[in-house]
Amino acid sequence: MYLINGQLNAGLPLDAALERLQAQLPVLLETPPRSEEVIDCAEAFAQWLRAADRSPLLDEDQRQALIAFCARKSLSFKLERELGVDARSLRRIDYCDGPFESWQPLGLVVHVTPGNSPLLGFCAALEGLLAGNVNWLRPSTREGDLTAQLLAAFLACDPGGRLRGYLAVLPVPSEQTGRLFAVANGVSAWGGEAALKALRERIPTGCRWIDWGHRISFAYITPLAASEQALDALVDEVCRLDQQACSSPQWLLVDSDDPGQLQAVGSALAAAFERRTGRWPTLETTAAEASEITTRTALARLDFSFANETGQIWTGNGWRILWEHHRALQPSPLFRTLLLRPMPQVLLAETLLPWRNVLQSCALICEPERAPGLVRRLMTAGVGRVTSTGEIQQGYDGEPHDGVYGLQRLSRRVSVSLDAGIASHRVTLDAAASPLALTPSTPIMDKAAFVALPPAPQAQLFFRSGGSSGAPVLSPYSHRDFDRHMRAAADGLRAAGLDPMYDRVMNLFYGGSLYGGFLSFTKILEQMDVVHYPMSAPPDDNFAEIAQLIVEHRINTLMGMPSTLHRLFSSQQSVLQGYGGVRKIMLGGEHLGQDCRLLFEQCGVTCVRSAIYGSVDAGPLGHACIASGDGVFHLMEDIQSLEIVDLERDMPVGPDGIGRLLFTSRVRQARPLQRYEVGDLGRWLPGPCACGLESPRFELRERHGQLVRIATEFINTRDLSEHAQTAIQIVLSHAGCGGERLLIRTDGDAETVRRQVLGLAALRTSVNAGLLILDVEHCPVERFDHNKHSGKVPLVIDCRLAGR
Repeated sequence: MYLINGQLNAGLPLDAALERLQAQLPVLLETPPRSEEVIDCAEAFAQWLRAADRSPLLDEDQRQALIAFCARKSLSFKLERELGVDARSLRRIDYCDGPFESWQPLGLVVHVTPGNSPLLGFCAALEGLLAGNVNWLRPSTREGDLTAQLLAAFLACDPGGRLRGYLAVLPVPSEQTGRLFAVANGVSAWGGEAALKALRERIPTGCRWIDWGHRISFAYITPLAASEQALDALVDEVCRLDQQACSSPQWLLVDSDDPGQLQAVGSALAAAFERRTGRWPTLETTAAEASEITTRTALARLDFSFANETGQIWTGNGWRILWEHHRALQPSPLFRTLLLRPMPQVLLAETLLPWRNVLQSCALICEPERAPGLVRRLMTAGVGRVTSTGEIQQGYDGEPHDGVYGLQRLSRRVSVSLDAGIASHRVTLDAAASPLALTPSTPIMDKAAFVALPPAPQAQLFFRSGGSSGAPVLSPYSHRDFDRHMRAAADGLRAAGLDPMYDRVMNLFYGGSLYGGFLSFTKILEQMDVVHYPMSAPPDDNFAEIAQLIVEHRINTLMGMPSTLHRLFSSQQSVLQGYGGVRKIMLGGEHLGQDCRLLFEQCGVTCVRSAIYGSVDAGPLGHACIASGDGVFHLMEDIQSLEIVDLERDMPVGPDGIGRLLFTSRVRQARPLQRYEVGDLGRWLPGPCACGLESPRFELRERHGQLVRIATEFINTRDLSEHAQTAIQIVLSHAGCGGERLLIRTDGDAETVRRQVLGLAALRTSVNAGLLILDVEHCPVERFDHNKHSGKVPLVIDCRLAGR
């Protein structure tokens, strides 16, 4: 039964099938499937399998095995473990302007699968698809149509039909396999030595040969560890699949050359077979297989009788142990035939040398204190996998197979080296991300809705977010979330002009509730491999020691809040002006006043940039670039999606329209964000950016919503209004001292309102620290300023953005 473009066809001639498949091949290779598409389809297929009446082709064990294999968590972990995070992202190998590398699909892969593993064909095709390849499968004639029907059901779970062209099943006769190989970029084949040799002779020059030959696994035991429980577990693994899997133990090697100890182990093992073998169904042997078992057993007895060999044979109902007291090894005839051999550990490497290329797994049974040394000996002897007995045929998610990662064999590693100045400051050459598909009914999420969400089980890292007028609110991340967010921010910081090759950075994002920013930038700079100096808050605002460190350690880049940096430069102006070595200032959080900028420039600073735009709740959202002005950011589209909607309605703004910024996280495990309103207004900037990045740009405008950063604190404007107990309008501006000014217009008594709003701890702290000047003036409500867009009276007017 052929499977072509998702359709089963029993009567299609091979010529017609190949003509159809080859005609669509160029388009398919040009647009490989995204891993997210494959994982989504696999998850839907797993759901389909969970319906008991929908998998008549499979027994229960097979059904559960496929459900586990297709689980989103398993496939995502496999992809990340074997190829890394964002495997196909064409990224620089470091944050300097050096070469780019990525994993890319191999192309067309032909899979030739055996008949002794019913699910292998499906799993092989899905792995090839996960790597982004076009996959043609030639299944064994012994399996019938199982793989074709399973893959057809899998493709039926792909709602867009995008994957149908990337999977085909072609059960051609053995002599016709060369026709499948003719246009292949890789051939992945399973089988014995003779079968693989015949296949390899048919592949064209340059085609990658991916062989999965027979392997031998065994158990290694020390005499003292040969407990009844340990031997029962070993017998279970011998009988589980009747030694048909490469990971089934064929030998039991004993760390001893004492015949008495070998006989004792053999007798105890025979007793374990008697106890356990009946728990497992027996696989029926062919005449040839039964003959091989009989012959090997008879030859061993002849050696005992006529060659004076030491040893013994234990047999029972369908099982046998062949103890021959020499170190010569050969494959077991299988079907519950275990070969018992003496193997002192000092002779492991020498004895296993001829078998080194075919060794796979070893079940290690020993005393705990001897395990590390024996593991090292087994590994150096050529064993690729050492496990406990119960795990020898199970494995774990992301485990290498036969000493390699399968997805790497199904992929190619590519590199790009460009002339200096081309794509400078750019970390990837990736295409723009596709927009997220959000349902129209998805509600806008505000701060309260965000706080009300329970953390997911993956939550591992918690940052304080807001809570200035009450109990602190915590924003959860998984470590994976945080790592990916910080990598995106590092990409953005590079685009903003930070150069890891030359810049020496001091991180001044210290202090109180700002610890999230401090830790985040420490992580960002670590990822960029930048020389950097994390700096704590100076005692009593004495910046002299910090200024001296800047000079002594030739620091040329500072990161921090404008208020912090203004106090540093204003108090240490003579030192920093005399040094003149600080060239770059990367800002975050507050808006920069013109007096601050002038002070920085007077001290030799040539680049002042608000490098990263973000929030504790949503993470990094946008980044500056070397070609854009203040307040303009590129969307971090690998981790965020952005909508800009009307001020009053949930509708997209028109061209050049100003609206509310709504962010949706693309990758967030601990607490997904959908359409989160960060409280800022902005507009899209059309056209390409001169820096060369294709990611969309937006420009921040005034603040919108209830939570406003005033000085170094977030203050809830509703709380401010409630404390005032009368109608107010808030006007924010820069103060001449480098801090900020908060003017409150009120229809009530100015002194009373001042006293009442200072009841807010965060506001009072900023005023007492000299970071904020608080003025309150009487003003009739009718004289409050009106919003030029809506005509309404805004609660907050942020003049700190004037001049943008």
